[in-house]
Amino acid sequence: MTPAEKEAYANADDTRVMLYTLELMHPQFTQPLRIVADNDPLTAEIETGDTVEFTPFFFSIKRPPISEEPDPSLQITVDNVSGFMTPYLDIASRSGDSIHVVFRPYLVDEGDDSITRLSSIKLAIRNASATMTSVTLTAAHINPANLPFPKENYTSDRFPGLA
Repeated sequence: MTPAEKEAYANADDTRVMLYTLELMHPQFTQPLRIVADNDPLTAEIETGDTVEFTPFFFSIKRPPISEEPDPSLQITVDNVSGFMTPYLDIASRSGDSIHVVFRPYLVDEGDDSITRLSSIKLAIRNASATMTSVTLTAAHINPANLPFPKENYTSDRFPGLA
C-alpha cells in the first residue's frame, strides 16, 4: 500500500472496506483456487453470476513501476501456504498449460453487509516460485502478440500454399 493510500484509508469517514481477491485457474484444477486478503472467508458473486467462497489468506501485490515498457508485470506473494497452495502449483507445473489469475476487488459495507464487485483483471502467470511458507507469482496481461489470429494456427499442412 502506498503512503497516499494509507493516509486516505486512515482519514476515510466510511464504513466500507476494500477486500482484494485472487482466483487461480488451470485446466488440471478440479476447481479454481479462490483466496481473499482478509481474516474471514468471503462469499461473493463473480462475473458469471455464481456465488463463490474465497478462503482467507494474506497476499501482497507489488505493482509494476510506471514506465513505458510494453508488457509490465506484477508480483503476487501469498504467505502461509504450506500444504494448501503447493499441491495446486505441483499439478500445474507438470502440465504444459498456463495458470490464469483473476484479480477482483470488492467493496464491503460493514454497516449493512452489502458487497459490491468492482471491475476485475484477468492475467496470465508467467513465473512461479515457492518456499516452505510462501508462493511468489509473476503475472502480466496476456500478450496479444502470442495469440493466433483469427484464433487459427496457419500451418503448411492446413494451408499448402504456405510451403
